[in-house]
Amino acid sequence: MNVILGASGQVGSNIVKELAARGLPTRAVVRKKKTDFDSRVEVKEADFFDLPQLTKALEGGSTVFLLTPEDPSSTDILGDTKQVINNYHQAIQANGIKKLVGLSCVGAHVEGNTGNILMSRMLELGFDDLNLSKVFIRPSYYFSNWLGFMETIEQYGVMPSFFPADLKIDMNSPLDVAKFAAKAIVDDHKESDKQIFELAGPEKYSSREVAEVFARVLHKKVEVQSIPKEQWKQTLLSAGFTDNTSANLMAMTQAVIDQSVPPEHEDQVNKLSTSLEQYLTEMFKG
Repeated sequence: MNVILGASGQVGSNIVKELAARGLPTRAVVRKKKTDFDSRVEVKEADFFDLPQLTKALEGGSTVFLLTPEDPSSTDILGDTKQVINNYHQAIQANGIKKLVGLSCVGAHVEGNTGNILMSRMLELGFDDLNLSKVFIRPSYYFSNWLGFMETIEQYGVMPSFFPADLKIDMNSPLDVAKFAAKAIVDDHKESDKQIFELAGPEKYSSREVAEVFARVLHKKVEVQSIPKEQWKQTLLSAGFTDNTSANLMAMTQAVIDQSVPPEHEDQVNKLSTSLEQYLTEMFKG
């Protein structure tokens, strides 16, 4: 049984689809039950902060897919992450899970104040004492992050960005990441192995280039608008982030701008195939 936590998210839900399409035993774990999973998929509800629920959700599982909590309303996101990872650890031990596949991110090997990236670092280090196969996948910046600005893009033809307009960074499709993760779940890995896979899309993009892609796909003029650093916090607070989650997101953004969180092994990055234009075209199809 392959147990997929966070199965309502874009990566998790597509992992479930990939595994179900292969006819593999799959359990989707969500906070609130969804009805749009394949009929072959078992669905269980669990709150990651509730150890008994989480332990029950992993019952009978052999492989588990894990990720760190994303909650803009948290007042201690790193503390929450520590608690969730501890619960994962106990639930994995209680159920004799043989393999875990964790969704990390590029830069997780870096020590220091990297904000949200520290959550991925904590995930990667949280199971070193367990005798099971461990696979961690480190994607780069998700194409889907830009969809959060769709209202502004559609209404005003402006795409806000926390990055300098011409800073090029690695980006990738969350659907490609899901396919890669599904393959990692299926592939055999030796017990006690700890493998790291770093991912990137076919090319780097600047925010200005992202705006140009939106313009082509939407058939309208779209210009990038870089948000000055002194306005980051207020922008995030107005979007529903707390002081704590704002601080962590700003620290991560600054680390990306400073280029202090590159891939650990630049020559071994796995190149994914979907371009930003292909991804957006598919998202807006019909």
